[in-house]
Amino acid sequence: MAKYLLGIDVGTTGTKSLLFSSEGKLIANAYQGYDLITPNVGWSEQKASDWWDAVVKTVNEVVASAGPDAGKSVAGISLSLQGGTLVPVGQDFEPLANARVWNDHRCDVQREEYLNEVGDSKSMYLKTGWSLGHSLLALEIRWIKDNDPELFNKTRMFMSVPDYVSYKMTGIAAIDLSDTGINQTGNVREEKYDEELLKFMGITEEKLPKIIHTGDVIGHLTDEAAKELNLSTDCVLVAGAHDQYAVALGAGATHSGDILIGSGTCWVVTALADEANFESGIAQSQSAVPGLWGSCWSLSSGGVCLDWFRKYVALGGSDEKLSYDAINEEVPNRKAAEEGLFFFPFSGYTENRKAFSKGSFIGLDLSHDRFDMTRAIMEGVAFQIKWMMEYFKAQPSPTEGLKLAGGATKSKAWSQIVADITGYPVRIPEIADLACVGAAVLAGTGSCVFSSLTEGYRTLAVNENVLMPDPEKSAKYAEIFKDYKQKAVTLGNLYGM
Repeated sequence: MAKYLLGIDVGTTGTKSLLFSSEGKLIANAYQGYDLITPNVGWSEQKASDWWDAVVKTVNEVVASAGPDAGKSVAGISLSLQGGTLVPVGQDFEPLANARVWNDHRCDVQREEYLNEVGDSKSMYLKTGWSLGHSLLALEIRWIKDNDPELFNKTRMFMSVPDYVSYKMTGIAAIDLSDTGINQTGNVREEKYDEELLKFMGITEEKLPKIIHTGDVIGHLTDEAAKELNLSTDCVLVAGAHDQYAVALGAGATHSGDILIGSGTCWVVTALADEANFESGIAQSQSAVPGLWGSCWSLSSGGVCLDWFRKYVALGGSDEKLSYDAINEEVPNRKAAEEGLFFFPFSGYTENRKAFSKGSFIGLDLSHDRFDMTRAIMEGVAFQIKWMMEYFKAQPSPTEGLKLAGGATKSKAWSQIVADITGYPVRIPEIADLACVGAAVLAGTGSCVFSSLTEGYRTLAVNENVLMPDPEKSAKYAEIFKDYKQKAVTLGNLYGM
């Protein structure tokens, strides 16, 4: 009998489910969105029930596409997950309040309390692999303790997306190590909850889910979950991973030195290495591949720079946005950086990982038009990615190059600029939903459909298009990059954060 695998990405704006056959064929995909709730300035919330409703809807949709009895043949499920989102649940494990999403910013007071009670911000990073910010579970739990003691006392468990969905599926609240780190509740090197952090939050370990390794089996579906999902209780849930590491696995980044660039509103560089790199200051986690660590660093205004320019500046007749077709046709003919025209993203970086907070064009000339400026934006983002990569312990193979996923892959012009500026081949997977692919690989390995992650990835392997760097252009960009860095330092002095 044919077997199927489900890879599910429970993201910030919606949930995607992909159904694969055990032979690697993509059977069906489905998506269900949900809303963010913003009751106050800086607050960001969701209904946890929306996550589960979206899982149920999308799973039922893809399973139905495979035939009336396909649900009985789904061997395993695994998840790619948004990290750092808190949902307090009661004795019945139902939410007591809206979930506080990872991009919530209500915890300024609690951040100061941490600094006063526990130590400097570096201590949080050295424990969890993630820098102390203004949200995530440790601070959000303390916020509830400080501001809503009734809710704090009623809460049976402080959950997040992976363990909430895990409980709904199996009756077991379990969380993988990569999400434990971004939640800032556990020590990622010691693989356990941290006593100092527990004391700061005012809770015991029993108030948090069981920690489990990515790829381990959590349990079989309960009767209730199997009925809702139209699956069998023989189906197992396999511990998933934080979305960036699921994407990396789905893209085939499975060896030390592999680097994935995720391009969207935010561009993210994820690198795999044999050991952690806490000296870098970059977010650290155990990856989805056993024995490998992942470093993860975001350029928060990567793709948004081009969106801003198209929407507000480069307008055509009747306020029409500059089209991507026009960009891809004209940009390859322009020479922005070669002519001294540079763009620096709104939230970029300069030397020693110092950030600046304002975007800038430098070197504008009367001869430049909107396509020159567009190329400058694309080059500016690529220059930032190249600079960020210098801080990673892992470095890509000159022959294998970089994996590039996300929105920029739809633009051959931008993808080629990335190749020419970095000097590496750029490998572009043909399937966009790589987080679901990575989750499906984990599902297949944990359910013993595949004997290893390597076999799983090879079976589900996504076809790639490869763009090679132009040696002549790469040599020019190497010299231009020095000028870019010098100007970025000046900009950092003006607008440093």
